[in-house]
Amino acid sequence: MPPHHGRIVAIALLIASSGFLSGGYCSYRGYYTPAGSASAGQVASGPIARFGSVFVAGSEYTTAATTLTIDGVAASESALVVGQVATLSGSPAAGSAAGRAEVLAVTTRLVGPATAVDLAAHTVTVLGQTVQITGDTSVGDGIAPTEPAGLLYGQLLAIDGYRTSTGVVASRIDPAVGGVLLRVAGRVSALDGATQTFLLGATTVSFASLTAGLPATLSNGAYVIATGATVGGATTLNAQQLLVQAEATAGASGTLGVVHGVVTRYSAATSFDVAGQPVSTGSATTFDGGTSASIAADVELEVAGSYDSAGVLAATAVTLVPTTDFRVVGPVDRIDSGAATFSIAGITLTAGAATRWDDRGLVHARTFALAALRTGDWVEVRGAATGSAAAAARVVERRVAPAAPQLVLEDDVSSLADPSLTLAGLVVDTRSATFTAVSGAPLTRNQFYAAAAGHAVRARGSLASGGAFVATAVALRN
Repeated sequence: MPPHHGRIVAIALLIASSGFLSGGYCSYRGYYTPAGSASAGQVASGPIARFGSVFVAGSEYTTAATTLTIDGVAASESALVVGQVATLSGSPAAGSAAGRAEVLAVTTRLVGPATAVDLAAHTVTVLGQTVQITGDTSVGDGIAPTEPAGLLYGQLLAIDGYRTSTGVVASRIDPAVGGVLLRVAGRVSALDGATQTFLLGATTVSFASLTAGLPATLSNGAYVIATGATVGGATTLNAQQLLVQAEATAGASGTLGVVHGVVTRYSAATSFDVAGQPVSTGSATTFDGGTSASIAADVELEVAGSYDSAGVLAATAVTLVPTTDFRVVGPVDRIDSGAATFSIAGITLTAGAATRWDDRGLVHARTFALAALRTGDWVEVRGAATGSAAAAARVVERRVAPAAPQLVLEDDVSSLADPSLTLAGLVVDTRSATFTAVSGAPLTRNQFYAAAAGHAVRARGSLASGGAFVATAVALRN
């Protein structure tokens, strides 16, 4: 299957030789860090946004001479997909010139069956881990739409993303094939030699079936990747292999760094970890999307700066990732390449350096981006509203036009006056609409309008000649 159709993940247990787990490799299916890579000019970690080279953390990197691995196995650039979390080292971009990736690695954080789906919370539970699905989550073929409703109980999933205190914020979710090794990663707690178990978050890992014995460095607080073929209930993994590794790879002193992830340790606004990487801030650090007071455990953000001699990333800039609560689906009606904008249903959508582009239409163009967008293309855009009839596009996915096309518009409701409401600056006429709750249960008109204040709302329908959005169906979303 071509890589643009998504990863159908088949995980092999590649431990035939002890050499595979020694030398340059930090771990099985983990980050590949050959000798000398720490002296590179930049270390960057974040979701892959698009191709034509590889775009990570808002910058372009060439991959012609890159040592590239996926889950510890050598791979080609064509095997990468949008939304995977990549860690690379190389030289940084300079002006209009792309950077160069000398080493690039992708690792899958969680593999297992879905045991619960919570539509209201936008989560799915896998091996006891709570997987948060956001507007930034990309999905592979076999999962649709990009939200919890597209997942099935018992479905085997492979998840890339960012570790949280309860599980993972999903950057990408793919279906996994039967027979794969299950997997969970995290910090060890409650290590118990008597019961031969420990916890990785909410997952109980049993090491009773290990034949190679415990790693000598296994201890509470260690970052561990556990793999196994079976589960002992919904939240217990029977481990066949345990690997202890560093969660993050720091650059040498003076190396530039960019890390996108979740705050995994919070001591103070001047000292915290992102994706396991220690970060410091100071009086010269700038903050975007919030202030230093916005930083807390489990907050998603991106940090840029340089590494000091102790491996701490001294931040020059901290960007707090906005909530992606805006969504529009429909045909593109205008494109302004010079302004990096396009519009759907009259809503101006602005693309930026970190905008994620994914072609899931008929063409499946790997280098899909604004330059490849055409008027009339059927597109789903997710992002954050920036004003009346305007939004910043964080994810752009080209789709196959539906047989019975209907526009979809979702945002936090800004005004309610039965029979109308306002989403993203557009007035939505609900006189001919049906109404549903977050659970999908039907609501009366009065029930909907009584409950909608403070909620995100999704409307399906079409544009009237005067520009009003005439809805056929309206649903509460959170």
